[in-house]
Amino acid sequence: MVKRAVLVGCNYPGSRCPLRGCVNDVTNMNKLLIDVYGFEKKNIMFMVDTDEKSVKPTGKNIVHYLGKAIQVSKSGDVLYFHFSGHGGQIPAESGDQEDDGEDECIYPADLNPMTDDTFRLLLADLNPGVNFTFVSDSCHSGGLLDSQDLQVGMGELGQVGKETEATSGEASMREEQKADRRLPTEILIQELADASGREVKLGTIRSTLYQLFREDTSPTVKVFVKNMAGRLEDGPPPEDWESSYNEVGVAALTHLKEIWDDETIDNDEYFRSARAVDGPLNFNGHANAKPDGQRLPPSTGTLVSGCQSNQTSADVPGWGGAYGALSNAILKLVKHHSGKITNKQLVNGCREIMVETQLDQRPCLYCTKEKVNANFICDLK
Repeated sequence: MVKRAVLVGCNYPGSRCPLRGCVNDVTNMNKLLIDVYGFEKKNIMFMVDTDEKSVKPTGKNIVHYLGKAIQVSKSGDVLYFHFSGHGGQIPAESGDQEDDGEDECIYPADLNPMTDDTFRLLLADLNPGVNFTFVSDSCHSGGLLDSQDLQVGMGELGQVGKETEATSGEASMREEQKADRRLPTEILIQELADASGREVKLGTIRSTLYQLFREDTSPTVKVFVKNMAGRLEDGPPPEDWESSYNEVGVAALTHLKEIWDDETIDNDEYFRSARAVDGPLNFNGHANAKPDGQRLPPSTGTLVSGCQSNQTSADVPGWGGAYGALSNAILKLVKHHSGKITNKQLVNGCREIMVETQLDQRPCLYCTKEKVNANFICDLK
């Protein structure tokens, strides 16, 4: 059995959205994996954005190294992925009346988002029998493993689990004492405008992401661009756009048409990776659209998210340095139990710690019923 880990901490230094505790989170988790769970240093990929010697945790690099770990892991192996950083929601941009969702994602250091589509394509290569655990100390990450059942937390059907007492506390930590690990859309727009050197607004977020990252952008963005490029070829003429799509959709088409009409750009090459996107995806180009067919099997893995969908995850100052509220709670509980703690015990314990520390976030557990009482990360002798 081989134990592998990919640890990602993004503090976003020099940006409009800096955090302080994410690198500390994965630094502490790195030590915990080695000391408590018996991971070997050579099998841990450690990526942070505050050390020039580290591999930078860009979207491309995270996909590469996590994908590599997924492909080499065999039945009986352990794979752990920890992300500390911003999460967010990208609003719908197709312009269709029925497209009113949002794409949940996590943001690597370069803000090239990773969505549920990203993880669905990556984890399609995961061999059966690999014990995969994903901890996301960020906002808006509960849907990233889209086939997992909510076992502890608040869902569409209400409260799930017996930990109701751990959700009854009222938060009183002052807002200025913590930062949210949620990247607001307006900050994303400003950062993309700086990176692209052009105006960005609602309607041009995905097309700008594609312009910046092209083949390395998420499959979600590629599907969107593929659909909008198809409209340029076969859809209504520009004079009919306003009667066919809303203002956001018109903005998206207008941006892509500027590129389409630019004689210095080879359209076949520019749109190549968007047109080639394939796999278990929904190809209608709408936000948060799930595939009609193949989804990740429920046994794929265990996801621990930092908060419920209507909450934000906290980046908290501390005497020993800032930290993520979820990561810090996990560290405390694992050390207290010497690693022998089940997934359910861990998440319920984290929720209790949030109440005790007057934080208004409640971590959630997504997994199969069989994994609820399995030991967190892996079994220990």
